[in-house]
Amino acid sequence: MLQRGCNFGHGSKRRPLGSWMNTRGQRGNMIILVLAILMGILMLLLAFSLSYVRMLGSNSEQKTAIEAAALAAARDLGRVVIEDPNFGFISISDAAPSTPNTKADDGFSLPVTSINTLLGTIRLDMIIASQLGNATMTTLAETDYTNAMAAKDFLVAALQQAMLPGGGGSVLRDVDGNSVSPYQAAVEAYQQNVVRIAGGNSRLVNGSMKLTLGCLSKPSATATAVPTPNGLASVSGAQTVQGCYTSYNDVPFGGRSFVFAGIGKDVKLVDQNVFTVSPGSVPYFIPTIVKAEADHMIVSAGAGGTNIVHAVACAQPANVHDPRPAPGALTLSFLSGKLAEMGEPANLIDDPLMAGETLKIKTSIGGDTPGGGTLTPTTLPPYGSSMPAPQGMSTGFYDWIRRAGTRADISATKNFMTTAFKPGITDTVGGVNVYTWNSDGTIKYVQLTNIGTRNVVVSDLQGFVETSGVYNSSNGSSYEVTATDECRQPGRMRGGRHGGEPLVDAIVQAAAGMPGDIIAGDRDDFGTNIAGLASLLLMIVVSSGLFAVGTHRNSNVMRRLAAAVLLAGTCASSLGLLTACGGGGAPPPVVVTTTVTGGRVPRSTYTSNGIVVDVTFKKK
Repeated sequence: MLQRGCNFGHGSKRRPLGSWMNTRGQRGNMIILVLAILMGILMLLLAFSLSYVRMLGSNSEQKTAIEAAALAAARDLGRVVIEDPNFGFISISDAAPSTPNTKADDGFSLPVTSINTLLGTIRLDMIIASQLGNATMTTLAETDYTNAMAAKDFLVAALQQAMLPGGGGSVLRDVDGNSVSPYQAAVEAYQQNVVRIAGGNSRLVNGSMKLTLGCLSKPSATATAVPTPNGLASVSGAQTVQGCYTSYNDVPFGGRSFVFAGIGKDVKLVDQNVFTVSPGSVPYFIPTIVKAEADHMIVSAGAGGTNIVHAVACAQPANVHDPRPAPGALTLSFLSGKLAEMGEPANLIDDPLMAGETLKIKTSIGGDTPGGGTLTPTTLPPYGSSMPAPQGMSTGFYDWIRRAGTRADISATKNFMTTAFKPGITDTVGGVNVYTWNSDGTIKYVQLTNIGTRNVVVSDLQGFVETSGVYNSSNGSSYEVTATDECRQPGRMRGGRHGGEPLVDAIVQAAAGMPGDIIAGDRDDFGTNIAGLASLLLMIVVSSGLFAVGTHRNSNVMRRLAAAVLLAGTCASSLGLLTACGGGGAPPPVVVTTTVTGGRVPRSTYTSNGIVVDVTFKKK
């Protein structure tokens, strides 16, 4: 038993104790090696992840920075202002007459007109002239169009210059006298929006910022309203969005092209994929879309090294639309009572008795008259020292309508011409008819009676005309007819002491506080009464030169006509359109570089109507 037990396991091999120990050591070394490899891989993955996260963060911060740069450049671009001899101050955005750097010689500020507002106004004036069948008004609008094309070319040159490094800087000034440099604004906005990520370095590559002006291949809405009523606006569906013109579409009228710039109601980012330096088939364009691009350097602390990322963003500037709350008044004064021939405003143009009248042309030199200035005869090519009454009357109407900007309702303006004067002015009671614009483009009409005398101030370097002889009415009386136009020549360069802005007038102020009739449009867009149609047909004949008509609005007319015939360039001088006839060319537009000291001085006739045009009949 014992022996058998001692032989247990006989024939089997037993592993030595050292062998078991070696095996366990090998297994332990393998685990350590595997763990070391896994830790290495994990560290590499972690380093890669951190680098990737840093890269993503840097890309995100660069996107934010380049968008901020594009927006800043677009915002600064809207501050560039030029001064034009025919229209005054022009920019991408409107500005009310309350800014320090646009002061006229009278110490009050002048308005700034957006290039889109200017184009929209001229197009509307062309439509109204066509609806009235008035050839003189059409010629005046075409003259304004020609001048606007020159103004937009100069503005575009200034905008392009502003895109360059140092292109603005100490040269360009905005309406408040502050320097304008879109490029510098873009660089500063970019740098202010860069956020450094821990463990790395992210920054703009010096000198890599580039700004380019261009357009949109896909038109968008502007801030410039389409005329009302829509049925008379001559626009198609693709040319308008939400009641405003679309950008970079030709919206022609009267054989003239109108291509509105990309200027919206707010400064905003736009899709870089629709940015282009040329919109294609349009006859001209105004590049206002800013493309900002820059290189962004990302330096990683680890093995990521240095990476350069190129980013792009595009932005569109805005027009802070000026509502022009008080564009100014037209007054038709019959101080000695009514005339049988004058039953409505259209009669100032189509009255056959006015056909033979001529208007002596004068202007106020040395200040306002009365008020230090002197009414001085002047010449106006091609008429010389006098002009036919028909063009004078049409010019007066045109200047008052033009003051309304893009607001005037086409149909309401047509109805105004044929709305009979109120009966308060009689054979023995004199008075004044006052017309002002409502915010919706309709017209407020007030008649003030028992007014037998009136002294309308003639604005410095603006227009005054009077009949060479007398107007012999069928009532047996003879009348002297005078007309004053305070706004024929807008702007500081040729507009005189007040820059062609309306003047304060007691009659207009009195009418402002009185209830009045509203002359509205025909809502069917096409309705015209028979009397109105007859009047318009007669106006066509008159405007064509078969009749020479009224003196009523001569001052206005004279200036307007002068501009129309001269294409705003024949009479040239810093003294103004009416006093400048005699040689030389119109002064060129300039960028605004000066800074006028002093605070904001709003012009009172911005919020309360002043007088634009007056025509007065007074018994001789």
